[in-house]
Amino acid sequence: RVHSHVHVLIQEIHRAIPTCGPSLVAALAESWPFRAIRANVQVVYVRNVLRCLEYAGGVRREVLQMVLNHVLQIDVEVQVELDDLESDEESEVEDTGVFEFEDEEQSDAKDGDQSDAKDDESEESGSDSDSDSDSESDADSVTSDLGRARYNAKKTVAKLDALMSTLLTWLERHCHVDEQTGEMSESTSRLFLLFLDLFDTVILPTFKSRYTQFVLFYFSSQNAEYSDVFLGTMVGNLGEPMRSAHDRVSSVTKVSAAAYLGSFVARAKFLTPSVVRSVVGVLVQWANTYMDWYEEQDVQSVVRTYAQALGAPQAEIERHVVFFAVSQAILYMFCFRWRDLAESQSGGPIVETELDSVCWCTELEGLQRIVFSRLNPLHACAPAVAQQFASVASQTNFMFCYAVLQQNRRTNGYAGDATASPDLALRNKLDSFFPFDPMALPVSRQFIDGIYMEWQDVGDEPDELDQREGRDIPEDEAGVMEQIVSMSISPVPPLSALPGQTF
Repeated sequence: RVHSHVHVLIQEIHRAIPTCGPSLVAALAESWPFRAIRANVQVVYVRNVLRCLEYAGGVRREVLQMVLNHVLQIDVEVQVELDDLESDEESEVEDTGVFEFEDEEQSDAKDGDQSDAKDDESEESGSDSDSDSDSESDADSVTSDLGRARYNAKKTVAKLDALMSTLLTWLERHCHVDEQTGEMSESTSRLFLLFLDLFDTVILPTFKSRYTQFVLFYFSSQNAEYSDVFLGTMVGNLGEPMRSAHDRVSSVTKVSAAAYLGSFVARAKFLTPSVVRSVVGVLVQWANTYMDWYEEQDVQSVVRTYAQALGAPQAEIERHVVFFAVSQAILYMFCFRWRDLAESQSGGPIVETELDSVCWCTELEGLQRIVFSRLNPLHACAPAVAQQFASVASQTNFMFCYAVLQQNRRTNGYAGDATASPDLALRNKLDSFFPFDPMALPVSRQFIDGIYMEWQDVGDEPDELDQREGRDIPEDEAGVMEQIVSMSISPVPPLSALPGQTF
């Protein structure tokens, strides 16, 4: 009731002074609760801030930008806390090993010194006892710090979940369908374009954002035209394959746009097969045009052996980072949506136990050239993507590229571990960009589950296909599925950090 009275007062002021919008925005920004404040306080404030838009539509952009910025900051904070927690847990394991090693050394020294005097033995025993006590005290301190860190991370995740669900609930109420035309209302379309613009300026350039982008994922699912506009905007951010002097989009933004394209198409259940094929076709054409340009360069930069290309220095690989990002997006989409890219010879649905007779869409015609090109995208892509693409492509009889992976391993000692490759910085950058990974916020995910594409295995048995190709299954392939299911723009929160989970 108090909140309603305050809104009535603000509404009367706004009606009397229509130009007071900037003052209202400034007052809302000044009173915004700090991120560390309790979740219920922040939810109440955000809910009432959004309520202001019912009568102060002139400040809609400014208010929504403040809300998105606030949610985004907490989203990034969650990832930083989880990164620190993971690092601390690794340090605890290492420290525990050191302590045990030291205790063993002290025990061995004591056993091998039986001829020492009794007073020396007493001193050594007292010293060992003090050392053990100090070690236990340090271990207890580390455990206590980790417990507090887990508790804080859990609270922050719950706070993010509450804010995301508040924003999605508000969005759900404002998605109206025109009763006469059956289409989304004009006001809803204007709101979508506003969110898309805010996404382009606020969310797209932000690293370590994991959940905030699901606001646009949900909004895009409301209408086929919305998802088309979103995909077109991301393609526009990619620009032309050859960078020109008039290109003002940074490589970082291009890489992010490619990641959003790949992840959106892979995960959006509401996309039709024709849309999936169109996006794949655009990206395949983009990559082939880039390779045409690359092959037309000076003879000195083109005439090199395949092994030299594999061992290219970091600067050379960074020069093609957008190409690698686009290639990875294509491979990622293929892993999830290959069923939409294929059809049976009779034109009917695919029978996954009879994949030998599958026909592939024409949009994939240039993909084989990309995979086996001198630029070797399988070498630069995330290890899980490269390995899983090789597996799915083999099982579906689309192409067989395990030989390229084996060549990559022999050339750089790379066997599914990013730390073994000299282009670590680039691979880490590509590994990090999978924006629409599974939603792990228990309340907010209720808006997403029904429109979200989960991973589906190929119907054929992998063992039979591996034997058909005549290669052994690498030991690291067992863990590939976990990576392909949970690759993200930032590390996936451990279950122990999520609300409702125990440590």
